[in-house]
Amino acid sequence: MTIEYLDLKMDFMFKQLFGNPRRKSITIAFLNDLLNRKGLERIVDVSYENTELTKQELDGKTNRLDVLVSTSNKDRINVEIQLVNQHDMPERTLYYWAKLFTSYLEAGQDYSLLVPTIMISILNYPLFPHETDNFHTIFHIKEDTEHFYWSPHLEFHAIDLSQFMVKWKKYRRGMKENISAEFPWLMMLTAADYRKKIVDKELLQELEVFAMNEHEIREAMIEWENLSANKENKVLYEARLKYLRDQLSNIRGERKAGREEGMKEGLDKGKAEGIRIVAKNLLNSGIPVSEIKKLTGLSEQEIENSKTRYKGEHGDGS
Repeated sequence: MTIEYLDLKMDFMFKQLFGNPRRKSITIAFLNDLLNRKGLERIVDVSYENTELTKQELDGKTNRLDVLVSTSNKDRINVEIQLVNQHDMPERTLYYWAKLFTSYLEAGQDYSLLVPTIMISILNYPLFPHETDNFHTIFHIKEDTEHFYWSPHLEFHAIDLSQFMVKWKKYRRGMKENISAEFPWLMMLTAADYRKKIVDKELLQELEVFAMNEHEIREAMIEWENLSANKENKVLYEARLKYLRDQLSNIRGERKAGREEGMKEGLDKGKAEGIRIVAKNLLNSGIPVSEIKKLTGLSEQEIENSKTRYKGEHGDGS
């Protein structure tokens, strides 16, 4: 019997596997491997926080984060997964980091009580396509020339699953020789494709090899299979698919409308510029201003301004 795997990039699937207290061991292993925490730096326990953040603006919207935990290392870690590029991720991440960082402190408490707040953005698109082709980029605030930290309390991770898949397919052999602990988790997140409704069988086979040797990967694979077989999850999955398709269609429609409006504005601007040049030439030819007004539709002031403008730009105006 063929096992069906629902795409873990779907936010509600992601949250069930990595954000559920009943699967705490999976969450801890996932975070340690993504953050490369080893030895004494390893996270040994997490407590889950409320992921609902209410915006302070008057738009009435409520925003929910995907996975938010406090760790045994006194860190706060938020993990968010985004499938559609809305071109505001850097600002969005800063906004949520600021809310999380400051929300930890009660009024009147000392700033020294603030804790490191780490944002992990798992994306299905490149966040900085012109700057890097790395699939995992890490950001801190550092001094520009000597590169020391302003504060270790800010840490951003951007993980591009699309770039990971490209590199894994192309450089698989070399990457296997220098395997990173985060690879099986990223393979798990890329194995199922919600758009094509397919599962990469080669990736699944490779994941099964990891699962033979790594208890947490084996546990995650079993839970993923169980979640995918759940009838309620399948209904939610299809509903979420429809929402994402509609969202993507709306974004494309808005961009197309923006391009068309920009072209129209450009044409209107060019037309207006041409009329002013005609007015200047008519003035130079000795045509009365009253006649130029009738021919161009410009006011007397606009006609005089066009003469002054083009004289300044092109010498004596001749």
